[in-house]
Amino acid sequence: MSKLLPFRIHFEDPEIAPLDLEASDAESARQLAATRRGVPAGAIRKVKIIREKANG
Repeated sequence: MSKLLPFRIHFEDPEIAPLDLEASDAESARQLAATRRGVPAGAIRKVKIIREKANG
């Protein structure tokens, strides 16, 4: 089983809130987000890996 990574998905429509989820890769995250929000994958503007912020 592959390791899951945290992703933040941003949508073209500003009324659709960004979605945080875990997936094995960016394409899987894109498909999962589209399914969860009920939009086509083309409605997704940006897929980013959430990185921890270091203190200091």
